[in-house]
Amino acid sequence: MIRIHAPASSANLGPGFDCLGLALDIYNIFEVQEASETKLRGVEERFCNDDNLFLQAYRKGCRLGGREPHIHVHFSCDIPVSRGMGSSAALITAGLCAASAVQEKPLDRDVIFQLASEAEGHPDNIAPCLFGGLTASAGLAEGGFVCRRLGLAEDWKYTLLIPDFEVSTQQARAILPDSYPRRTACANTANAILSVEALRSGDETLLKQCARDAVHEPFRSTLISGYDTLKALTEEDSGGVMLISGSGSTCLLISKQHLSDSARKSVSLLPGNWQIRETGPALDGTKIRVEDL
Repeated sequence: MIRIHAPASSANLGPGFDCLGLALDIYNIFEVQEASETKLRGVEERFCNDDNLFLQAYRKGCRLGGREPHIHVHFSCDIPVSRGMGSSAALITAGLCAASAVQEKPLDRDVIFQLASEAEGHPDNIAPCLFGGLTASAGLAEGGFVCRRLGLAEDWKYTLLIPDFEVSTQQARAILPDSYPRRTACANTANAILSVEALRSGDETLLKQCARDAVHEPFRSTLISGYDTLKALTEEDSGGVMLISGSGSTCLLISKQHLSDSARKSVSLLPGNWQIRETGPALDGTKIRVEDL
């Protein structure tokens, strides 16, 4: 049996739009066995077909590797769908890792990264999901993708605020402007660079000064009911910074202390049935283990 743990991820982290991503200690787990026919178990009926992202990625990887056995796959998914937590990246990454595991010669991790980023359309969730920790990634002008792991201080606390409503990626993309003033672009670039340094060094003051985005959060926040109230409440209580996770609707609080009981109660009373989930970084990325039955 092949057991794959693919972590959740939070992309953008404020001003690092489409570039920065952080793997989080919440996993989709896939148990894969070779079989006489392909079956998917533990998955919603609407995803139990050939359009399943895991299955599509598996077949893509197998075509490259030269061997495509039928498989039984059991899904144990803890990453919420359509909440800006990288659920599709986890499915795609795990599918390619499963394809790698059934080959006589496993696929190189960079090959998996390239294939997964191509399938997803962008690497900002794929990179942290596959490699773990904090990553910066980009598409190259000549084609393909590149990523690097970045430093991350150990004393950050990460709190996910997950509502009961979705924000579609298509809607979150459509609401963004087609262009930005030069001053806005320059400020956002500076903020992204300084935010990376703040996360590396553990400088909470610098993070609060620079984790300010002008490219996507001012627009996407309007799609998240109660965003302004939630941001003010959580930042005042924790002393940290609340950011939109990916395109939303989940928000990520990065701070040096967890929310107090009184703040958690206040959040629970807000419209949206917000779930508060404390987590940590997934430093190992996607983990693959082959077990004897």
